[in-house]
Amino acid sequence: MAEYWSTNPELRIKVDIEPETVSRPNGQTSVVRYLNFRVEDRKHDFTNNFSYRSSGYQWFFSFLAAFSEFEEHEGGVVILLDEPALTLHAKAQRDFLRFINERLAPVGQVVYTTHSPFMVEEIERVRVVEDRGDHLGSLTTSDALEVGEDSAFPLQAALGYDLAQNLFIGERNLLVEGSSDLVYLEMIGRQLRRLGREGLDERWRILPAGGSSNVPAFVALLGRKVSVTVLLDSGTEGAGKVEAAIKANKIPGRRVVFVGSVLEQRHSDIEDLFTLSDYLGLYNDAFGKSHKVSDLADHPDRILLRLEALGGGKFDHWLPAEVLLRDPARVEQLSATTLDNFEALMRRINSTHAGDT
Repeated sequence: MAEYWSTNPELRIKVDIEPETVSRPNGQTSVVRYLNFRVEDRKHDFTNNFSYRSSGYQWFFSFLAAFSEFEEHEGGVVILLDEPALTLHAKAQRDFLRFINERLAPVGQVVYTTHSPFMVEEIERVRVVEDRGDHLGSLTTSDALEVGEDSAFPLQAALGYDLAQNLFIGERNLLVEGSSDLVYLEMIGRQLRRLGREGLDERWRILPAGGSSNVPAFVALLGRKVSVTVLLDSGTEGAGKVEAAIKANKIPGRRVVFVGSVLEQRHSDIEDLFTLSDYLGLYNDAFGKSHKVSDLADHPDRILLRLEALGGGKFDHWLPAEVLLRDPARVEQLSATTLDNFEALMRRINSTHAGDT
């Protein structure tokens, strides 16, 4: 248990033989000895009876006690398990798989059923059993493309978990809201470096979060475990949640960069780093428009909102970025003001990693 229950490494099993005096019907007494398992919690300095621990802890201990005996089995064994580890949370399920791989798999073949994505370790080992109805019955396949959406869901969840664990492995990780942010930072950063100015450090790995509403969860879950800097538009719902987390000391404020801090305005998107004419050129080419700067409302609102009011509603922010991506030469036509704004932003981002090893 000390080796495989990583959830709380401070727990230790204590085995005691406790005597108890019992009275017999004939009036005599005798001493009965009981084997008593107690769990010592060294973190909180107390012990309690094994039966008072969680059902998951009891199951895990019982499984190790019972199935460790197969390590001494001389012949090959096949171990069949039906939905094991149901009472365990995600990390403990991974510990359980580690026990299977290190202790049971070397002495026999282990086959188990599961609906848990945390019990899917290597997708190529998985066989999906799917009920195809009265006509075909049950079908077992190793091809995930052959099964329905419900049957494939645990595999999708397992794959997503593995991807998430491997996303933040770069020396410098920059979390942005969307893919358009990635395009602007990469392409304009390269242009700045070509001009001998400060662009985004090439060691940054830029990761889109899929929208501002996803950013707070990313930061809360991963920001303290890995080196992550976050770039956020200012005044959005996601930004508000992150600001609240910073004030509550749940997120290190030095690793969060708001676009508005560069432009010195409360509400701003990364698109506001462009001059009106620069961004309007990308917008017109993306949507086949011929708007002029004079067509935009003359007030300091975000350029995206001003364009939405002009064009009749929300539009795909990716498409103007795609215009720049498909025609890289356009970065050479950007105005000095646009380059200055992006350079100031990239200098702020680079500074969040200054002094780190």
